[in-house]
Amino acid sequence: MNDITFTFVIDGTEWKAPHLERMAYERNLHMLHGMKRHGLEIKDGERMLSDDEIDYLTAEKAWEVSVETRRQYTGRQLMELYGDSFARSDAMWKELAFGQDKPMKVSYCTMKAEGISMEEFMKIFRLMQTDENVTFMAHPEHLAGIVTEKEIIGIEPFGTYGTPTLCRVSVCGIEELGAQIRADRDPSYPIAMGGRAYLTDGVTEINSPFHQLKPTKDGFEGKLAVYWPAGVVDEIVEGHSLHLAMEFYEGLKFVAKQRQAQEK
Repeated sequence: MNDITFTFVIDGTEWKAPHLERMAYERNLHMLHGMKRHGLEIKDGERMLSDDEIDYLTAEKAWEVSVETRRQYTGRQLMELYGDSFARSDAMWKELAFGQDKPMKVSYCTMKAEGISMEEFMKIFRLMQTDENVTFMAHPEHLAGIVTEKEIIGIEPFGTYGTPTLCRVSVCGIEELGAQIRADRDPSYPIAMGGRAYLTDGVTEINSPFHQLKPTKDGFEGKLAVYWPAGVVDEIVEGHSLHLAMEFYEGLKFVAKQRQAQEK
């Protein structure tokens, strides 16, 4: 990404490209083992892979096998294969009892990017939400979901912790969010994207994503956040800050690859 520069900062620590690439490698291997354990076929081409063979994949090959595996299974198939795991995560979220008027913990990540306009990145961000292939490439933990105009039915292990959660994320305005989230609104950031995530029962709320973006002279800046119930373990809070950095970094990479393809 020679023409795009960036920084991602979490709790005062900058996560650079080599750190994010290594985390993606580790999470790809983790997810491949998890998918295999849940009955998905893990293949390199036509060759079925054992657990040992998964651990011998290079970073590039692990991405390739991971994305191709996730492409083979629909959200409805995963609902059956991951049924027991969803039941476990459902029980956790119901016990934590998130609410917009209750105390919260927050995953924060700030980013700056130059060499790319906010408008150009937003096109990719929308694809990350609506195009399954781009969703898979944005993070190793994004499993197949179901997307409609009003909501996203997604599957992922939040915060790189525990078993995947099956949830519905509805886009909403800031007026529909709680006081703590509204207090974090920065008027100098013209774009604010809010959401409310529920279990598929439509009643149990589990978190609220809230991202703010603003254009700069040579790029854009972002304040990325997800709000959680106060009783959630710190590992989810810390892990999802990193999740945000990883997927927005992959979004920048996707733009760079598109540019390279257009230049050929």
